[in-house]
Amino acid sequence: MHFQAALTAGSPVSLLIAHPSPNVDGRKEKRTPRTLTVLLSCGAHPVIAEYASTENVSLYGVRVRTERPWTRDTRVLIKPSQGEPWSRARVVYCQTLPSRTFALGLELLARTGDWLPQA
Repeated sequence: MHFQAALTAGSPVSLLIAHPSPNVDGRKEKRTPRTLTVLLSCGAHPVIAEYASTENVSLYGVRVRTERPWTRDTRVLIKPSQGEPWSRARVVYCQTLPSRTFALGLELLARTGDWLPQA
């Protein structure tokens, strides 16, 4: 939280007004830097999957580095390469990176497994 001083009219007393502070990046939830190898698959073709790498995870989303671009709002399946069930997610953004790779912002629609932070 951060506080803002406010003077009341005609009074020498000031009030402190509390405002919730978002994280430095403007997000409400904490992001945990975490590198995992994951399998990423299009929900329409779950048999075809590619290996990708996470950059950070939160209760509600994952940032993943991948070799190809993905279309916004595409439904995907994601899971760690070792064990754990598939989680359903949606592509929120696809950012082109200088190394000819792409960063995907994934919103988790259904959380499964122990590889994600707990509430």
